[in-house]
Amino acid sequence: MEDPVAVRVLARVPAWARAGGNASAAGRVLLMFCCLVMVIGAICLGVDGHAAWMLGGTAAAMLAATGISLWYPWRRSPRGTMLYPLGVIVALGVLALTTTGIAAAFVGLIPLCFVFVGLFHHGRAALALLPVTWATYLAIVPVFDVGSWIRVGIYGITWYAIAQVISMSMQYQRTLRRRLFSDARTDALTSLNNRRALEERLATAVPGDCVVIADLDHFKCVNDTQGHAAGDLVLEKFGHTLAQHLRMRDYAARYGGEEFVLILPRTETVQAMNMLRALRTEWNETGVGVTFSAGIALITEASPPGSALARADVALYRAKQAGRDRFRIASDAVATRRVTDSIAEGAAATTPAEHLRRHLGARATEDRRGVERREGDRRVQERRDREDVVAEGCDAAR
Repeated sequence: MEDPVAVRVLARVPAWARAGGNASAAGRVLLMFCCLVMVIGAICLGVDGHAAWMLGGTAAAMLAATGISLWYPWRRSPRGTMLYPLGVIVALGVLALTTTGIAAAFVGLIPLCFVFVGLFHHGRAALALLPVTWATYLAIVPVFDVGSWIRVGIYGITWYAIAQVISMSMQYQRTLRRRLFSDARTDALTSLNNRRALEERLATAVPGDCVVIADLDHFKCVNDTQGHAAGDLVLEKFGHTLAQHLRMRDYAARYGGEEFVLILPRTETVQAMNMLRALRTEWNETGVGVTFSAGIALITEASPPGSALARADVALYRAKQAGRDRFRIASDAVATRRVTDSIAEGAAATTPAEHLRRHLGARATEDRRGVERREGDRRVQERRDREDVVAEGCDAAR
Protein backbone atom coordinates (compact mmCIF):
# COMPACT_ATOMS: atom_id res chain seq x y z
CA MET A 1 0.00 0.00 0.00
CA GLU A 2 1.32 3.43 -0.96
CA ASP A 3 2.38 5.82 1.79
CA PRO A 4 0.23 8.91 2.46
CA VAL A 5 1.10 12.05 0.49
CA ALA A 6 2.39 13.81 3.61
CA VAL A 7 4.83 10.97 4.31
CA ARG A 8 6.07 10.92 0.71
CA VAL A 9 6.62 14.68 0.76
CA LEU A 10 8.50 14.50 4.05
CA ALA A 11 10.70 11.73 2.64
CA ARG A 12 12.16 14.35 0.28
CA VAL A 13 13.10 16.66 3.15
CA PRO A 14 16.85 16.53 4.00
CA ALA A 15 17.74 14.28 6.93
CA TRP A 16 18.99 17.15 9.11
CA ALA A 17 15.64 18.92 8.68
CA ARG A 18 13.72 15.83 9.83
CA ALA A 19 15.20 15.92 13.33
CA GLY A 20 12.51 15.01 15.84
CA GLY A 21 10.39 12.95 13.46
CA ASN A 22 7.85 13.60 10.73
CA ALA A 23 5.60 15.81 12.87
CA SER A 24 8.47 18.14 13.75
CA ALA A 25 9.68 18.24 10.13
CA ALA A 26 6.16 19.09 8.94
CA GLY A 27 5.97 21.81 11.61
CA ARG A 28 9.13 23.42 10.26
CA VAL A 29 7.70 23.28 6.74
CA LEU A 30 4.55 24.96 8.06
CA LEU A 31 6.52 27.76 9.73
CA MET A 32 8.73 28.40 6.70
CA PHE A 33 5.76 28.31 4.31
CA CYS A 34 3.82 30.83 6.40
CA CYS A 35 6.91 33.01 6.65
CA LEU A 36 7.31 32.90 2.86
CA VAL A 37 3.64 33.78 2.35
CA MET A 38 4.00 36.79 4.66
CA VAL A 39 7.07 38.07 2.84
CA ILE A 40 5.51 37.65 -0.61
CA GLY A 41 2.27 39.16 0.68
CA ALA A 42 4.08 42.19 2.03
CA ILE A 43 5.74 42.75 -1.34
CA CYS A 44 2.47 42.35 -3.27
CA LEU A 45 0.55 44.63 -0.89
CA GLY A 46 3.22 47.31 -1.04
CA VAL A 47 3.54 47.44 2.73
CA ASP A 48 6.03 49.96 4.10
CA GLY A 49 6.87 51.79 7.29
CA HIS A 50 5.74 50.34 10.60
CA ALA A 51 3.74 47.51 9.02
CA ALA A 52 6.78 46.39 7.01
CA TRP A 53 8.92 46.34 10.14
CA MET A 54 6.30 44.26 11.98
CA LEU A 55 5.96 41.80 9.11
CA GLY A 56 9.74 41.48 8.86
CA GLY A 57 10.10 40.98 12.60
CA THR A 58 7.35 38.35 12.67
CA ALA A 59 8.91 36.48 9.75
CA ALA A 60 12.35 36.61 11.42
CA ALA A 61 10.89 35.28 14.68
CA MET A 62 9.29 32.36 12.83
CA LEU A 63 12.59 31.56 11.10
CA ALA A 64 14.40 31.68 14.43
CA ALA A 65 11.82 29.33 15.94
CA THR A 66 12.40 26.97 13.01
CA GLY A 67 16.14 26.93 13.70
CA ILE A 68 15.70 26.40 17.44
CA SER A 69 13.36 23.46 16.80
CA LEU A 70 16.23 21.54 15.22
CA TRP A 71 17.84 21.09 18.65
CA TYR A 72 14.71 20.63 20.76
CA PRO A 73 14.14 17.02 22.00
CA TRP A 74 10.71 16.56 20.40
CA ARG A 75 10.69 12.79 20.90
CA ARG A 76 10.45 13.28 24.66
CA SER A 77 7.28 15.35 24.27
CA PRO A 78 5.37 14.42 21.07
CA ARG A 79 2.53 16.79 21.95
CA GLY A 80 5.02 19.63 21.91
CA THR A 81 4.70 19.80 18.12
CA MET A 82 1.41 21.62 18.75
CA LEU A 83 3.66 24.65 19.26
CA TYR A 84 4.13 24.91 15.49
CA PRO A 85 0.51 25.75 14.56
CA LEU A 86 0.19 27.72 17.78
CA GLY A 87 3.19 29.82 16.75
CA VAL A 88 1.61 30.66 13.38
CA ILE A 89 -1.68 31.72 14.99
CA VAL A 90 0.11 33.81 17.62
CA ALA A 91 2.12 35.49 14.85
CA LEU A 92 -1.14 36.40 13.08
CA GLY A 93 -2.50 37.76 16.36
CA VAL A 94 0.59 39.93 16.84
CA LEU A 95 0.17 41.34 13.33
CA ALA A 96 -3.51 41.99 13.97
CA LEU A 97 -2.74 43.95 17.17
CA THR A 98 0.20 45.95 15.81
CA THR A 99 -0.95 46.74 12.27
CA THR A 100 -4.15 47.81 10.58
CA GLY A 101 -5.76 45.54 7.99
CA ILE A 102 -2.57 43.64 7.19
CA ALA A 103 -3.34 40.46 9.15
CA ALA A 104 -6.67 40.02 7.34
CA ALA A 105 -4.74 39.13 4.17
CA PHE A 106 -3.27 36.08 5.90
CA VAL A 107 -6.43 34.59 7.46
CA GLY A 108 -6.16 31.75 4.94
CA LEU A 109 -3.16 30.39 6.86
CA ILE A 110 -5.38 29.42 9.81
CA PRO A 111 -6.90 26.29 8.16
CA LEU A 112 -3.35 25.04 7.46
CA CYS A 113 -2.73 24.94 11.20
CA PHE A 114 -5.74 22.66 11.72
CA VAL A 115 -4.64 20.47 8.81
CA PHE A 116 -1.33 20.01 10.63
CA VAL A 117 -3.18 19.06 13.84
CA GLY A 118 -5.29 16.50 11.97
CA LEU A 119 -2.25 14.94 10.30
CA PHE A 120 -0.10 14.45 13.39
CA HIS A 121 -2.41 14.61 16.42
CA HIS A 122 -5.75 13.34 17.59
CA GLY A 123 -8.66 15.40 16.32
CA ARG A 124 -9.56 16.47 19.86
CA ALA A 125 -6.27 18.34 20.07
CA ALA A 126 -7.85 20.99 17.83
CA LEU A 127 -10.02 22.02 20.78
CA ALA A 128 -6.90 23.34 22.54
CA LEU A 129 -6.15 25.52 19.53
CA LEU A 130 -9.64 26.96 19.06
CA PRO A 131 -9.61 29.60 21.89
CA VAL A 132 -6.35 31.18 20.65
CA THR A 133 -7.61 31.03 17.06
CA TRP A 134 -10.89 32.73 17.95
CA ALA A 135 -9.04 35.43 19.85
CA THR A 136 -6.74 36.00 16.85
CA TYR A 137 -9.66 36.18 14.43
CA LEU A 138 -11.53 38.67 16.66
CA ALA A 139 -8.37 40.79 16.75
CA ILE A 140 -8.30 40.76 12.94
CA VAL A 141 -11.99 41.72 12.54
CA PRO A 142 -12.22 45.55 12.51
CA VAL A 143 -15.90 45.75 13.52
CA PHE A 144 -17.77 43.62 16.04
CA ASP A 145 -21.39 42.91 15.18
CA VAL A 146 -23.79 39.97 15.17
CA GLY A 147 -22.46 38.79 11.80
CA SER A 148 -18.91 38.71 13.14
CA TRP A 149 -19.87 36.45 16.02
CA ILE A 150 -21.79 34.15 13.69
CA ARG A 151 -18.77 33.93 11.38
CA VAL A 152 -16.53 33.16 14.35
CA GLY A 153 -18.80 30.24 15.30
CA ILE A 154 -18.99 28.91 11.73
CA TYR A 155 -15.24 29.20 11.24
CA GLY A 156 -14.58 27.46 14.56
CA ILE A 157 -16.80 24.52 13.61
CA THR A 158 -15.17 24.33 10.18
CA TRP A 159 -11.63 24.42 11.56
CA TYR A 160 -12.44 21.73 14.11
CA ALA A 161 -14.13 19.60 11.42
CA ILE A 162 -11.04 19.86 9.19
CA ALA A 163 -8.84 18.52 11.98
CA GLN A 164 -11.29 15.73 12.84
CA VAL A 165 -11.81 14.53 9.28
CA ILE A 166 -8.08 14.43 8.52
CA SER A 167 -7.35 12.75 11.86
CA MET A 168 -9.95 10.04 11.25
CA SER A 169 -8.62 9.50 7.74
CA MET A 170 -5.06 9.11 9.02
CA GLN A 171 -6.22 6.75 11.77
CA TYR A 172 -8.05 4.62 9.21
CA GLN A 173 -4.94 4.50 7.02
CA ARG A 174 -2.75 3.49 9.96
CA THR A 175 -5.21 0.76 10.99
CA LEU A 176 -5.45 -0.53 7.44
CA ARG A 177 -1.65 -0.58 7.03
CA ARG A 178 -1.23 -2.50 10.31
CA ARG A 179 -3.87 -5.01 9.24
CA LEU A 180 -2.33 -5.50 5.82
CA PHE A 181 1.12 -5.86 7.38
CA SER A 182 -0.20 -8.48 9.79
CA ASP A 183 -2.16 -10.39 7.14
CA ALA A 184 0.86 -10.48 4.83
CA ARG A 185 2.86 -12.23 7.57
CA THR A 186 0.21 -14.56 9.00
CA ASP A 187 -0.80 -18.00 7.76
CA ALA A 188 -4.57 -17.90 7.26
CA LEU A 189 -5.14 -21.56 8.19
CA THR A 190 -3.08 -21.93 11.38
CA SER A 191 -2.88 -18.25 12.45
CA LEU A 192 0.87 -18.75 12.88
CA ASN A 193 3.50 -16.70 11.10
CA ASN A 194 4.09 -17.51 7.44
CA ARG A 195 7.22 -17.94 5.36
CA ARG A 196 7.73 -14.20 4.76
CA ALA A 197 7.64 -13.47 8.47
CA LEU A 198 9.92 -16.45 9.11
CA GLU A 199 12.60 -15.09 6.80
CA GLU A 200 12.57 -11.79 8.70
CA ARG A 201 12.71 -13.55 12.07
CA LEU A 202 15.54 -15.86 11.01
CA ALA A 203 17.59 -12.83 10.02
CA THR A 204 17.45 -11.63 13.65
CA ALA A 205 18.29 -14.97 15.28
CA VAL A 206 21.53 -15.00 17.27
CA PRO A 207 23.97 -17.67 18.49
CA GLY A 208 22.40 -19.61 21.35
CA ASP A 209 18.97 -19.77 19.69
CA CYS A 210 17.63 -23.14 18.62
CA VAL A 211 15.95 -23.92 15.28
CA VAL A 212 13.43 -26.76 14.99
CA ILE A 213 11.78 -28.11 11.83
CA ALA A 214 8.66 -30.20 12.56
CA ASP A 215 6.80 -32.22 9.94
CA LEU A 216 3.50 -34.10 10.32
CA ASP A 217 3.94 -37.79 9.52
CA HIS A 218 2.00 -39.38 6.64
CA PHE A 219 0.00 -36.20 6.22
CA LYS A 220 -0.64 -36.89 2.54
CA CYS A 221 -2.49 -40.03 3.54
CA VAL A 222 -4.90 -37.88 5.55
CA ASN A 223 -5.61 -35.72 2.50
CA ASP A 224 -5.94 -38.77 0.22
CA THR A 225 -8.17 -40.86 2.49
CA GLN A 226 -10.17 -38.27 4.44
CA GLY A 227 -10.12 -35.26 2.13
CA HIS A 228 -8.41 -31.89 2.21
CA ALA A 229 -10.95 -30.50 4.68
CA ALA A 230 -9.80 -33.07 7.24
CA GLY A 231 -6.18 -32.25 6.43
CA ASP A 232 -6.83 -28.55 6.95
CA LEU A 233 -8.42 -29.32 10.31
CA VAL A 234 -5.31 -31.29 11.37
CA LEU A 235 -3.05 -28.38 10.39
CA GLU A 236 -5.27 -25.91 12.22
CA LYS A 237 -5.25 -28.01 15.39
CA PHE A 238 -1.50 -28.49 15.25
CA GLY A 239 -0.95 -24.75 14.82
CA HIS A 240 -3.24 -24.05 17.77
CA THR A 241 -1.42 -26.63 19.90
CA LEU A 242 1.92 -25.04 19.03
CA ALA A 243 0.70 -21.56 19.90
CA GLN A 244 -0.66 -22.76 23.24
CA HIS A 245 2.40 -24.80 24.19
CA LEU A 246 5.29 -22.50 23.30
CA ARG A 247 6.68 -19.85 25.60
CA MET A 248 5.99 -16.17 25.00
CA ARG A 249 9.49 -15.63 23.66
CA ASP A 250 9.35 -18.61 21.26
CA TYR A 251 8.47 -18.25 17.60
CA ALA A 252 6.47 -20.58 15.35
CA ALA A 253 5.77 -20.38 11.63
CA ARG A 254 4.25 -22.56 8.93
CA TYR A 255 6.20 -22.28 5.74
CA GLY A 256 5.22 -25.16 3.51
CA GLY A 257 2.45 -27.77 3.53
CA GLU A 258 2.67 -29.73 6.78
CA GLU A 259 6.05 -28.30 7.82
CA PHE A 260 6.60 -25.90 10.69
CA VAL A 261 9.67 -24.03 11.91
CA LEU A 262 10.24 -23.08 15.54
CA ILE A 263 12.82 -20.60 16.80
CA LEU A 264 13.54 -21.03 20.50
CA PRO A 265 15.63 -18.14 21.88
CA ARG A 266 18.37 -18.96 24.39
CA THR A 267 17.56 -22.68 24.33
CA GLU A 268 19.91 -25.66 24.30
CA THR A 269 19.21 -28.64 22.07
CA VAL A 270 18.44 -30.86 25.07
CA GLN A 271 15.90 -28.32 26.31
CA ALA A 272 14.37 -28.22 22.84
CA MET A 273 14.14 -32.03 22.86
CA ASN A 274 12.30 -31.96 26.19
CA MET A 275 9.96 -29.29 24.87
CA LEU A 276 9.14 -31.42 21.83
CA ARG A 277 8.41 -34.43 24.01
CA ALA A 278 5.99 -32.38 26.09
CA LEU A 279 4.46 -31.03 22.87
CA ARG A 280 4.03 -34.60 21.57
CA THR A 281 2.20 -35.57 24.75
CA GLU A 282 -0.10 -32.58 24.44
CA TRP A 283 -0.65 -33.22 20.72
CA ASN A 284 -1.52 -36.89 21.30
CA GLU A 285 -4.16 -35.82 23.82
CA THR A 286 -6.06 -34.08 21.01
CA GLY A 287 -6.88 -37.50 19.55
CA VAL A 288 -6.11 -36.51 15.96
CA GLY A 289 -4.11 -39.66 15.36
CA VAL A 290 -1.33 -37.98 13.36
CA THR A 291 2.22 -37.95 14.72
CA PHE A 292 5.04 -35.57 13.89
CA SER A 293 8.81 -35.74 13.54
CA ALA A 294 11.31 -32.96 14.14
CA GLY A 295 14.93 -31.98 13.58
CA ILE A 296 16.81 -29.72 15.99
CA ALA A 297 19.86 -27.52 15.39
CA LEU A 298 21.62 -24.89 17.46
CA ILE A 299 22.68 -21.55 16.00
CA THR A 300 26.35 -20.86 16.72
CA GLU A 301 29.04 -18.53 15.46
CA ALA A 302 30.16 -21.24 13.05
CA SER A 303 26.59 -22.16 12.10
CA PRO A 304 24.49 -19.05 11.30
CA PRO A 305 20.69 -19.20 11.03
CA GLY A 306 20.68 -20.37 7.40
CA SER A 307 23.11 -23.19 8.09
CA ALA A 308 21.27 -24.16 11.28
CA LEU A 309 18.06 -24.41 9.29
CA ALA A 310 19.76 -26.74 6.80
CA ARG A 311 21.17 -28.84 9.65
CA ALA A 312 17.74 -29.10 11.25
CA ASP A 313 16.39 -30.26 7.89
CA VAL A 314 19.02 -33.01 7.78
CA ALA A 315 18.09 -34.05 11.33
CA LEU A 316 14.41 -34.15 10.32
CA TYR A 317 15.29 -36.47 7.44
CA ARG A 318 17.11 -38.75 9.88
CA ALA A 319 14.05 -38.81 12.14
CA LYS A 320 11.87 -39.79 9.18
CA GLN A 321 14.29 -42.52 8.17
CA ALA A 322 14.32 -43.89 11.73
CA GLY A 323 10.58 -44.60 11.60
CA ARG A 324 8.89 -41.22 12.15
CA ASP A 325 7.33 -39.92 15.39
CA ARG A 326 10.90 -39.18 16.47
CA PHE A 327 13.14 -36.20 17.15
CA ARG A 328 16.77 -35.90 16.18
CA ILE A 329 19.47 -33.37 17.07
CA ALA A 330 21.63 -32.25 14.15
CA SER A 331 25.03 -33.92 13.97
CA ASP A 332 27.95 -31.73 12.96
CA ALA A 333 29.45 -34.52 10.85
CA VAL A 334 26.23 -35.14 8.93
CA ALA A 335 25.62 -31.43 8.53
CA THR A 336 29.15 -30.86 7.27
CA ARG A 337 28.78 -33.63 4.70
CA ARG A 338 25.43 -32.26 3.51
CA VAL A 339 26.76 -28.70 3.19
CA THR A 340 29.87 -29.95 1.35
CA ASP A 341 27.69 -31.88 -1.08
CA SER A 342 25.53 -28.81 -1.64
CA ILE A 343 28.55 -26.65 -2.42
CA ALA A 344 29.86 -29.29 -4.84
CA GLU A 345 26.50 -29.24 -6.62
CA GLY A 346 26.50 -25.46 -6.74
CA ALA A 347 23.29 -25.28 -4.74
CA ALA A 348 24.50 -24.11 -1.35
CA ALA A 349 22.43 -21.24 0.08
CA THR A 350 24.11 -18.37 1.88
CA THR A 351 21.11 -16.76 3.55
CA PRO A 352 18.10 -18.04 5.52
CA ALA A 353 15.80 -16.93 2.70
CA GLU A 354 17.80 -18.95 0.15
CA HIS A 355 17.74 -22.00 2.40
CA LEU A 356 13.96 -21.68 2.67
CA ARG A 357 13.49 -21.29 -1.07
CA ARG A 358 15.72 -24.29 -1.81
CA HIS A 359 13.97 -26.43 0.79
CA LEU A 360 10.48 -25.47 -0.42
CA GLY A 361 11.51 -26.06 -4.04
CA ALA A 362 12.65 -29.58 -3.20
CA ARG A 363 9.44 -30.27 -1.31
CA ALA A 364 7.33 -28.90 -4.17
CA THR A 365 9.16 -31.15 -6.65
CA GLU A 366 8.60 -34.15 -4.40
CA ASP A 367 4.90 -33.32 -4.05
CA ARG A 368 4.53 -32.87 -7.80
CA ARG A 369 6.15 -36.24 -8.47
CA GLY A 370 3.88 -37.85 -5.91
CA VAL A 371 0.80 -36.38 -7.58
CA GLU A 372 2.00 -37.57 -11.00
CA ARG A 373 2.69 -41.04 -9.60
CA ARG A 374 -0.77 -41.27 -8.01
CA GLU A 375 -2.37 -40.01 -11.22
CA GLY A 376 -0.55 -42.71 -13.21
CA ASP A 377 -1.65 -45.40 -10.73
CA ARG A 378 -5.24 -44.17 -10.99
CA ARG A 379 -5.20 -44.38 -14.79
CA VAL A 380 -3.73 -47.90 -14.70
CA GLN A 381 -6.43 -48.98 -12.26
CA GLU A 382 -9.18 -47.46 -14.45
CA ARG A 383 -7.82 -49.33 -17.50
CA ARG A 384 -7.80 -52.58 -15.58
CA ASP A 385 -11.35 -51.96 -14.38
CA ARG A 386 -12.50 -51.36 -17.95
CA GLU A 387 -10.76 -54.55 -19.10
CA ASP A 388 -12.48 -56.49 -16.30
CA VAL A 389 -15.88 -55.11 -17.34
CA VAL A 390 -15.26 -56.08 -20.98
CA ALA A 391 -14.14 -59.55 -19.93
CA GLU A 392 -17.25 -60.04 -17.81
CA GLY A 393 -19.41 -58.92 -20.75
CA CYS A 394 -17.77 -61.45 -23.02
CA ASP A 395 -18.27 -64.22 -20.49
CA ALA A 396 -21.90 -63.32 -20.15
CA ALA A 397 -22.34 -63.36 -23.93
CA ARG A 398 -20.94 -66.89 -24.11
